[in-house]
Amino acid sequence: MPNIITSAEVKAWCRIDDDADDAVLDLLIETAQEQAAAYTNTVLDAATCPSGIKQAVAVFVADLYANREGQMVGTQTFYRLLNQHRLTVL
Repeated sequence: MPNIITSAEVKAWCRIDDDADDAVLDLLIETAQEQAAAYTNTVLDAATCPSGIKQAVAVFVADLYANREGQMVGTQTFYRLLNQHRLTVL
């Protein structure tokens, strides 16, 4: 799945100025996108992805990056941003 946000966008959101953690950020972007796609029951496409989903992914990546011990604090924001895009599976 192609990334819906770039590592440059994530670095701007997280205020990261160097390239030392680029590989980590790429992995976190993939992880956040997988979570967003699973939660919304949608296939994410960079060309048509709503800004709310992109923002949710950025928030999730920032949270994973800052809280590597697993003590996430941005989970509520992530799901709140995704709720309006969630498709119900019957």
